[in-house]
Amino acid sequence: MSLYIGNCQVESGEKKNGMLEVGEHDPKLPMTLICGKEEGPAVLISAGIHGAEYIGIQTAMELSREIKPEDVKGNLIFLLVANPSAFKDFVRFTVPEDGRNLNRMFPGKEDGSLSERIAFTMVNQLYPKADYFLDIHAGDTSERVMPFLYFPGGASEDVAEASKNMAKAADMAVRARSGSLTGACGCAGSHGIPSLLLERGGGGVFTREEVELYKQDIRNILIRLKVLEGEEVHTVSQSEVNKATYIEAETEGFWYPALNAGDQFCSGGLLGEIRDVWGDLKKAYYGEYDGIILYQTVGMGIKEGDPLVAYGMMEEG
Repeated sequence: MSLYIGNCQVESGEKKNGMLEVGEHDPKLPMTLICGKEEGPAVLISAGIHGAEYIGIQTAMELSREIKPEDVKGNLIFLLVANPSAFKDFVRFTVPEDGRNLNRMFPGKEDGSLSERIAFTMVNQLYPKADYFLDIHAGDTSERVMPFLYFPGGASEDVAEASKNMAKAADMAVRARSGSLTGACGCAGSHGIPSLLLERGGGGVFTREEVELYKQDIRNILIRLKVLEGEEVHTVSQSEVNKATYIEAETEGFWYPALNAGDQFCSGGLLGEIRDVWGDLKKAYYGEYDGIILYQTVGMGIKEGDPLVAYGMMEEG
């Protein structure tokens, strides 16, 4: 059994670090390949699609170092930093070279802008090697998110169900169906790969507790997939969001959220306000139904069209 990606090849029982080439003059992307001693599924784990979501990057780096080939059944492919220039420059959401959101660029273009070329490289060099895909995110520099997961709702029903089964293995209180096809997770789902996008933390920082919890989420999923041995660890029950609402700013100004990520609220409850520099109210936002805050902007300065709040309606089970 062996695994070969780009210029990096590992044989059964080996672990190697390498660089995935995007283009002749483009940044190379750091990756770690682990080839287990026994047959099993191949799992792709990516981080840093948004380069300032450091908790996801730190989680992937630590797991890639800690997991031993002799403990793996199958293969693990860690793409450690998918957007390296944003990582270095503390840039939120976008690839600095072209100002575009990499997680809106899939399946990408071979001759497109840098974000499109990175997406194209992932789709054509990594997806064919993967049976399952985990894309580790976090709240960006201006966001806080509750621990939750997206699974691809735009995939075939069997892929969506397999993805949901993986989601249930994570020790997170909420999973949500995503209809996006232009993100890494949704695109992988449309290619027949059960996939998840994981969220936790934010603000461009991480704590030791958050990283350890995130690592346990990933290990739980790998245990369910029988890539690792062990028992899943669960401290919370999980619910599914069957309706989600995404609010964007209708005006510029100063944003004051009324709640925190993970807070629940009743229909008509205040979600936040935009005020001008003198403190006068420009726009208030209220919940349309009983819901839970999945993530929200915590940065004060807001432009028209900026994301403010995402919230959802939950059902049990």
